[in-house]
Amino acid sequence: MSAAPNLLISLVTWNSRPYLPNLFASLEAQDLPKFRVTVVDNASQDGTLEWLSAASSNKGPNSTEPWARIDSLLVLRNFRNQGFSRGHNQAIALAVSHWPAEQWAQSFILVINPDLELAPACLHELITAMKTDASLAACGPKLLRAVRHADEDGHPEIVRSAIIDSTGLCMTRARRAYDRGAGEEDHGQYDQVTDVFGISGACMLLRASALTRIRLRDEIFDTDFMAYQEDVDLAWRLRRLGMKVALVPQAVAWHHRAASSLPHGSWLDAWHLRQTKSGLINQLSTRNHVWLLWKNETWPNFFWHSPWIVPYELAKCCAALFSSAVFKGYCAAVLGAHKMLSKRRELQRGETISSAQMRRWFV
Repeated sequence: MSAAPNLLISLVTWNSRPYLPNLFASLEAQDLPKFRVTVVDNASQDGTLEWLSAASSNKGPNSTEPWARIDSLLVLRNFRNQGFSRGHNQAIALAVSHWPAEQWAQSFILVINPDLELAPACLHELITAMKTDASLAACGPKLLRAVRHADEDGHPEIVRSAIIDSTGLCMTRARRAYDRGAGEEDHGQYDQVTDVFGISGACMLLRASALTRIRLRDEIFDTDFMAYQEDVDLAWRLRRLGMKVALVPQAVAWHHRAASSLPHGSWLDAWHLRQTKSGLINQLSTRNHVWLLWKNETWPNFFWHSPWIVPYELAKCCAALFSSAVFKGYCAAVLGAHKMLSKRRELQRGETISSAQMRRWFV
């Protein structure tokens, strides 16, 4: 077992009670010494806080034995749903404030979803990759899909499948983000450590020393996004700052994905997928997609890729004619335009790579 790193697990919960026992069991099984867990709860009403209260006594809820791996479990309670971004920002800020600046290069924060289960070597492999390559700002595991269903007696059962959930984030020339390999059966086709555009926010390891560079207005994740595509926004910012992000496939985790994800499919496939999502998800996704472009796109790259971007955006605008949620998303995007354009100007001042260098990430 390796020496203990400065490692914080950042977890944001919102009515996540069904997933917590399996997540914490997988954390307990990690091939690592002690680490800390900070949970930010967004006003859960399903028993999440009660479960965490039992766990925060440093004992498993169904056990009298202390946690073997979790050195401390801190629960911060929000009295309303503040969203994914603000919750993780709270935990990250608290963690960094406890670490001396000279230790930041070897200190790490794992941003994780509650609906995740980690293989025993997952954290060890991620941290080893970060320590081996000091230029890595962020990395993530190979995510496979976990499926919850009832067994023959009606009891809930978790199946850890071999279907890929994500091996990193990709961005098309049309500026549609997708999970690399999503829906494919895992045959080892993505088992090489690979530079990727970004890492899924479901499980992402960040180097603390990189946070001072990627922070924008004291935020790591953009709180205006609240939820959906905030990981894509962070990935774009990391790349604009010339920072390195990689998939570490030797690290494996399983994700209970609530919303389906498509690989690099057609626009028609993406449109059909959108029809299966709730109105709120479509509204937030539409708004945040527009904000992504206003905040991060450059004029030279828009020019080069306009044959892909313009038709895609026109198709999305047409969809607004048939969906009140999409229409509301566009309205919300316009109302928040001044905030995104202001952030755009700040990002441009810190940019370290050219538009031409950035174009290699649009496939």
